[in-house]
Amino acid sequence: MGKASNRRLMKWSNIIATLATTVLAVTALITVYLTVAAWKVQQEAARPYFVLMESPKVDLGNEINLELKFNNVGVHPAVNLSSETIIFDEQLSGKPIHHDESAIVNEIPKDALSSLVMTLPGNESDFQQNDIKPHYVVVDLQYNDPILNKVYNQTIYMKWNGIQKGKIQSTVHVRVEEKAKIWQYFERQGIDPRVRN
Repeated sequence: MGKASNRRLMKWSNIIATLATTVLAVTALITVYLTVAAWKVQQEAARPYFVLMESPKVDLGNEINLELKFNNVGVHPAVNLSSETIIFDEQLSGKPIHHDESAIVNEIPKDALSSLVMTLPGNESDFQQNDIKPHYVVVDLQYNDPILNKVYNQTIYMKWNGIQKGKIQSTVHVRVEEKAKIWQYFERQGIDPRVRN
């Protein structure tokens, strides 16, 4: 073999080696990308997340008390939990009858319960004699994940069916079409449940 043949062989060997190195580098980059993406998904799946443990409880006394019990079903704890609660008539007219913000300073670990009680003033004898029309109840939860250092919001939309003939009616989740009407009501009232004072 001559020098020209050796040079061609070396040239092809270099091209093949370069291509093999490039393929390995691209494969390594794809592997790193997929590993990081899987890690991010795993971290997001571990974030704190609150669910209602049972149907909201309504108690009648000298006032109406509506209690919601939340459970952190996420792996990570939640800190700085605040809630913005808005209760308004089903007819979506007039100002809300209840608009309040509250906060919990303690850490809420996995599987820990937290209660939110809303009090609506009134008179017990009025509740027993008069019907109360259905009302929407919107609760926006905002909390931090101290591990991921992220803030999360969850908004829960419910409808309390009021009181009929002295009997407390059920509380149900809102339908999709009702949610759109609720947001139109918020716009008219200048309310954003995600904004804290």
